Amino acid sequence: MRTRRTRAIAEAALASLVAQLDGRTDGLVVVGGLNPELLAPVPEAPHQGTADIDLVVQLGFVYDRDELDLGWLEAALDATGFVPVGESRAWQWVMTLEDTPVRIDLLTDVLDHRGQQLTVPGCTRMTVQNVAGPAPALRDPVIRRLAVPSGDLTTWVDVPFANLGGYLLAKAAAVLGRRADRDPYDLAFVVQHNTAGGPRAAARAARAALPAGREQEFDGVLRAALAQLTDPRGRAARLYATQRVADGDPLPADVLAADAAAAARQCLAELDLSPTTPPRPLAG
Repeated sequence: MRTRRTRAIAEAALASLVAQLDGRTDGLVVVGGLNPELLAPVPEAPHQGTADIDLVVQLGFVYDRDELDLGWLEAALDATGFVPVGESRAWQWVMTLEDTPVRIDLLTDVLDHRGQQLTVPGCTRMTVQNVAGPAPALRDPVIRRLAVPSGDLTTWVDVPFANLGGYLLAKAAAVLGRRADRDPYDLAFVVQHNTAGGPRAAARAARAALPAGREQEFDGVLRAALAQLTDPRGRAARLYATQRVADGDPLPADVLAADAAAAARQCLAELDLSPTTPPRPLAG
């Protein structure tokens, strides 16, 4: 269940993990449910967050090369108290903090073997799940400082989080691929409430985050995910409205659904203003 308490506990577990990495965070970025509140703070009815942490691991085009060694990440998970969910799902690790289970999903996005777990050199148990979509989050992450309390002493760690555009592209892929109820809600929330300037700014940020060589792929994914929100009576807009009411938003559900639909249409309209890929230079 999403609550403010579980979100805070998940963030504390993440900070403790990063503290064990001793500054080694290159090629890692947080892309999941901890992001919406940071990208789109709404004090009167904030996003409830999640107790799950989606951590994207950059493997590159040749993920099984010998020089790639992620043993340091597996060691940090062990040292923090995370354990694999099971041998068949070693890309998911869980720990209990303040009687609350916190799960980390280790994800990557490489073109081969989609939907499969990938073994990683240097690791005896840890794998990563290869899914389509999170790659844009690795570009230009936002470094956020999280507290690591220890008795009377508080230290701080710098954690890479997805920027606005990278988050939106990754979340749109989750809307289409995972089909979890929370995904349309997260997408609509950030499209509407982001501090960059709402739906049109969201479109511009997403366009800027399109990965080279895959622009049309991700542009199509974003448009398809937004299209699900454009009908205020549709499932996606109603999911958003229902969750906002549960979060404490005082507006009626019909109004919230209409707002989500209008924001999706504005975002799509902004995407239509510029081409997805730059024009090719003329020959000769």
